[in-house]
This record gives sequence, C-alpha cells and structure tokens, in this order.
Amino acid sequence: MSDSHNRNVDIDYIEKANVVVRNVSKRYVISQSRSDDAKTVKAGRGKIVVDALTDVSLVVEPGESVGLIGLNGSGKSTLLKLIAGGETPTDGQILVSSQPMLMGVSPALQQNLSGENNIYLGCLALGMSPAEAKEQIGIIAEWTELGDAIKRPMSTYSSGMGARLGFAISTAVNPEIFLIDEALSTGDAAFGAKAKKRMAELLDRAGNLFLVSHSIGQIEQNCKRTIWINKGRIISDGPTDEVAPTYHEWARLMGKEDKQPAHDYLETIISAYKSPTIALE
Repeated sequence: MSDSHNRNVDIDYIEKANVVVRNVSKRYVISQSRSDDAKTVKAGRGKIVVDALTDVSLVVEPGESVGLIGLNGSGKSTLLKLIAGGETPTDGQILVSSQPMLMGVSPALQQNLSGENNIYLGCLALGMSPAEAKEQIGIIAEWTELGDAIKRPMSTYSSGMGARLGFAISTAVNPEIFLIDEALSTGDAAFGAKAKKRMAELLDRAGNLFLVSHSIGQIEQNCKRTIWINKGRIISDGPTDEVAPTYHEWARLMGKEDKQPAHDYLETIISAYKSPTIALE
C-alpha cells in the first residue's frame, strides 16, 4: 500500500480500488432491547445514542490484506458488517468492486439435519447455486474425514466434529473480498495443520482480506496492513510491521498500575494520524 491512507485520494486511484469507505459513521439508538439506526428512529427519553463509528475513511487496493485491531466495542465488527452490506451507514458512503463475503455460517447449520444436508444449506447461505452447493457435499465430506457420520444428524456430533464441519463449509467460498470476524474454531487439534493449509489456500484465492482478531499474532501472520480503531475512529493505518509494534507498546503500558503513560502514548498515536480526504468527483 502506498501512503494513500494518509493523503488526499483522487478519483483515478479510487477507480482502481476494491473497497472505498468515505466519511462513514454508524450511530445506533438503543431503547430497552432494541437497537436501531439513528436514521430510522429519533433519540428521546429512555433512549441511549451510541456512536459505533465516526467519520471513518479508507481505501483498499486489490490484493491487500487488512487487519483490524482495537479493544472490544471499538467498532471493528461494525465496520465489517457495513463493508459486507449487512447494515447501512448512518452517514457516508461505501463502494465495493464485488459482493464481499463475511465468513461464518454456523447460525445456518441445523442440529436436526444430517451433515450432508447442512453442507448443502450452508453453501446456499454462502451464495452458491444449488448445483454448486450439491457438488460441495462430497468435497467437504472428504475433507472433514467424518466418515459415515456425515449422514447422521449434527445433534450426534461432538463439538469438535461440528466445528470441523462448520469451518469446512465457511472456507468453501471463493470471494473477491473476504471478511473474517474472529477466526473460526477448526475443531480437533489434530486438524490444526490441515485447517491452516485450507485457510492459506482461501486467502490466496481472495482478492482482499479483512481480518478482525484479538490475536495480534494472527494479524501479523496474515495481514500486511493494519488499521487500529479506537472508540469508533481510526487512529492508525499503515504497514503491519509499523502499526503492530505501537499497539504492543500501548498494551504493555496499559498493563502497568499507572495508566497515565498509556493514555499519553495513545494521544501521540491519535495526533499523528491524518484521515485521508477521498474525492469521488
């Protein structure tokens, strides 16, 4: 990535990008058990307004792998949902070159159905055609090594078997823009190396990777660019080998009894970041 994320970004550069996020904000109005976009409801008595993201801008070139780091509640998952199209921004624009794929189909799996039927339904949920989903049944059944259990209801599976099947289904896609919100469990430890290889093959096929993880090690291993989000705002965006060390240092300072040095260090990070100005005309 060039230094485009710290300068003005012109229209010619944007036309070559796979993902453009321009001045995006996401505000929720929460009342009782409901959470609605601030565009659709008004704040009032008994309601809480939450700014999940504030004025976020970034441009991602084809082939870039981007890690998203920050504390819980910083807005990382919200940004992925917006890029995936599952939610719309309260303000701002998001442009993508193709339909992004947000990894994770576990909610689509049905415990009363067989592994084979779950493969079919899971692949349909990922956007495959019925013919493509049917073709994956044998491929995924072989990869998981579940044997005859693939014909039994998932309710008879161990947690490791279920996780293995869910991982195999989720990684059967071939997206241009691939979004992962925390790594999926791969099940049994014996499948660790096999799952790692399958994930590497998937990342090679994808044009872009966005990875949210609490493991900085995973980010450092899989992403060349890292974006640090703090309280809904991007505060650092650059090569992983530059951003990750600053996050490590901040985390080290936060581990001390006196938090003031950590707060001061964070302020230096925030003040050094300059959000890109993205021109769409």
